[in-house]
Amino acid sequence: MMDFHKVLDQIPNPLNSQKENGITSSIVDEMDSAHCCLICRKEIRRLELHVLDRIIRPLPVCNCIKEKELAEHRERELAAQREKVKRIYGEGLIDEELKKASFDNFNKRPELESAYRIAKDFTTNFQNQEFGLYMFGPVGVGKSHLAASIHKKLIQQGYASVFIDVTQLFGLAKSTFKDEKKSDQDYIQAAIKCDLLTLDEIGLNPLSSYEFGLLFQILNGRKGKLTNLTSNLNLDRLRKWFAIDNKGRPLDEDGRVFDRLIGSTLLIESQASSYRMYKAQQRMMAMQKGAV
Repeated sequence: MMDFHKVLDQIPNPLNSQKENGITSSIVDEMDSAHCCLICRKEIRRLELHVLDRIIRPLPVCNCIKEKELAEHRERELAAQREKVKRIYGEGLIDEELKKASFDNFNKRPELESAYRIAKDFTTNFQNQEFGLYMFGPVGVGKSHLAASIHKKLIQQGYASVFIDVTQLFGLAKSTFKDEKKSDQDYIQAAIKCDLLTLDEIGLNPLSSYEFGLLFQILNGRKGKLTNLTSNLNLDRLRKWFAIDNKGRPLDEDGRVFDRLIGSTLLIESQASSYRMYKAQQRMMAMQKGAV
């Protein structure tokens, strides 16, 4: 049978470890119950436990130390989670043009000043954002440029950010059908767990039932997290995109996914002309002047 007296005798004198734990006694007497935390300087009381015929007063631990340890534990968990996301998606799957995108080289035309300001503020105050961004409008106005700029800034700040073209996401998930080392759930779970997910060019092609199911899992799994999206579709066209599949069969006629997406994003409509078209016209004019 265990000898509790021997066990109690092996308990170290708490005064020997008080300073190591950020605690100091208010007086020299080791039985005194009032202590002060060396970190936050608040007084903490020492518990008194009666075990058999002995009185034990465990070394008190201040709440500030507990909170620090909890924060460090959470950060270790987040770091491990971010590493898993990075193994699946790297630092985002961006094409060569968008790799050059930044807030500094964005063409800030008057029609896009509001979108630019909102995107930049979203990055600066990421921790305080309540909604993701749904940026929509004509082709070539800079939606993907702004979304990529946000993504790259957050990567630089140490966040797990995933930027991916929706068609590319579907292709990666389907490629696992012939890959025994990965499953589509690897891509789905990484997309769910990242700090920010950016789905570029949503609504580009009609959905299959499988693709709809994949998007539903991701968007449903990211409730409470921030998701940015870019699209050429206005809200009416987006609702219809979710409603039927590529064969005309019903997918989400009640609009559950559409409602969830719109309810979790700030709508940013851009009505500027295509920047690529503008640049093409500039080049044509330069050539015409040179020929005169």
